Amino acid sequence: MMNIRERKIELRKEMEIRRASIVAEIRDEKQQLINQRMVKLCSDKLFEQGQIPSNSQPTLMSYMPFRSEPDVAPLMEWCWQQGIRVLIPKVVADTKTMNLHIISRYEDLESGAYGIREPRSDVPIEHDLGTISMIVVPGLAFDLDFGRLGYGGGFYDRFMQLFAARGLKRPFAVAAAFDNQLIPAVPSSWHDFRVDGIVTESKMVFKTES
Repeated sequence: MMNIRERKIELRKEMEIRRASIVAEIRDEKQQLINQRMVKLCSDKLFEQGQIPSNSQPTLMSYMPFRSEPDVAPLMEWCWQQGIRVLIPKVVADTKTMNLHIISRYEDLESGAYGIREPRSDVPIEHDLGTISMIVVPGLAFDLDFGRLGYGGGFYDRFMQLFAARGLKRPFAVAAAFDNQLIPAVPSSWHDFRVDGIVTESKMVFKTES
């Protein structure tokens, strides 16, 4: 029998192919729907009565899409228009950690490894995780128990542990995904974090508050 690690490796290959199989025109439509739902969610979560809370500036941590990930850049643009701060992570290879850069325009990004757009090194870094209001999490596959299959680097699992380590409440973490990334069960280990919500082109599902 395959152990969890081997099963994850197999599943990553499978899901990469499945996600990449969505043809361009249909992908554009699906991404538009995902972004509309994400904007609505951010609006509900980050605004009080439709206004930015007067005592703080909401902050969204998002990501720049890689390969066939849903492109959530329109959500980032919407945040800029609304005065919501946007943080985009940049991997620090030596320490296997992520620095969160404050991105306020496309010029703050450059083409990095594998052609992924990433923050330029001279763009300011946010060190206070307590400022983050919400996190958009990438991944290859998700299940309706909010399990997530990442890319195998463990970056987000380690990052999510930092909140508890620093005595902070973890912000609401949501996955933006295509319907075809939802599977019956993601193989998971004790250190794999679960998301709080999943947004696809056809649905939004959230953990019930226990």
